[in-house]
Amino acid sequence: MFDGFDLKVGAGEHVALLGASGAGKTTLLSLLAGLLPASGGDIRIGGVRLNDSTVNTLRQRMAWMGQRPHVFAASVSQNVTLGRVGANAAQVTQALHLADLAKVEQAQPAVMLSDGGQGLSGGEAVRLALARVALHPHADLLLVDEPTAHLDSETAARVTDALLALAQGKTMIVATHDPVLAGRLQRTVQVAAPAQAEELRA
Repeated sequence: MFDGFDLKVGAGEHVALLGASGAGKTTLLSLLAGLLPASGGDIRIGGVRLNDSTVNTLRQRMAWMGQRPHVFAASVSQNVTLGRVGANAAQVTQALHLADLAKVEQAQPAVMLSDGGQGLSGGEAVRLALARVALHPHADLLLVDEPTAHLDSETAARVTDALLALAQGKTMIVATHDPVLAGRLQRTVQVAAPAQAEELRA
């Protein structure tokens, strides 16, 4: 699928992988995260080759934000921490503020969300995923899959603002079919099926 594909992303760079559904954007992110095995080629992160012996160490510096974040039957705060050891109340509050989700938590601090997130809007569910990423301060590589999909333009803009604030000083690769989101990142790479890369803007 990625025969002849070559992509280099500099440290601290924000890159959009822009393409239609089925172009291979999510597959590429999954390969970068080590969630899918690569049948060939070479993936390096910070100069370290991604393979079976390095994937666990490299994942410690990655934060993954999937297209369909799962919401558990728990409070908003518990859905952010996901049982993360060492996460304190101040860190959770900061993550909620960064993700523009503090008002939701303040409105129902002890209310249990339903499994699957019934009662949360699409934008709130995405911002919940952003808060989870924000609680991973050591991650310097953010891999984000379609964060504005199915959102109205106003909500998408708020999510994009929060994402860019979260990504300050970090490397970020975003898979998207949203040209507005892509336009706010530093560089856009057009991905088409079969996966080929075309530089659109530097």
